Amino acid sequence: MRYEEVKRIPVGLAETATVLAATGDLNRHSVLDVGCGTGFYPRLFRTAGASRVFGVDAARAMVGYAQRQEERDPLGISYEVHDALALPVIGAFDVVTALWLIGYAPGAAALDTMLSGLAANVRSGGRLVLLHPNPDADWAVLADYSRYGLTVTRHDVVDGRTRTTVHVATEPPFEFESFFWPPGVVEAAVARTGLSSVRRQAVVTPAGDESFWRPLRENPTFAVLTATRP
Repeated sequence: MRYEEVKRIPVGLAETATVLAATGDLNRHSVLDVGCGTGFYPRLFRTAGASRVFGVDAARAMVGYAQRQEERDPLGISYEVHDALALPVIGAFDVVTALWLIGYAPGAAALDTMLSGLAANVRSGGRLVLLHPNPDADWAVLADYSRYGLTVTRHDVVDGRTRTTVHVATEPPFEFESFFWPPGVVEAAVARTGLSSVRRQAVVTPAGDESFWRPLRENPTFAVLTATRP
């Protein structure tokens, strides 16, 4: 699917490295990925050493694609269809991830509902990892981030979020809609779930030309937050 092409452009490489830094050592750990899409991250978590990986998504087409990948190249990953706004308690996981999910919560109440469902699946001492559009982004810079493989066009405010179009410079190019929560909104909502130690993970970029990667670290398109259950 075209979705996974984003992981191969420069900003996608930095995103993946930052998510793995936030999840920490996954060896012998269980992971629940909510909004798993095509299964890109569940496969990555399994190959990184996770002992059990469970992926869920509201889109049957996405889950079907992920399951077919699992059938072709079995890694022992389980997938199910679940709406993140009505997420059941699937289990007590060491790590629960929601990557590019919470921006699509239609309003503050829905964000609280979504985060409560995520938190309910985090075991005591476990970690929640969120990846979402960077609330502190410089819009003028994002409007021409072609060196990193995409550009972002800002539109209106919908349900408390800034609606944007992300243009991805693959061949052929494609675009999708994305939503940016204002600064501080997500951190406050996570704190209301009862999780603690809410912090932003520093952006990790691949080794290479420092002058190329520095602007992305200073003004990333994404933010990665972590929180723990006491």
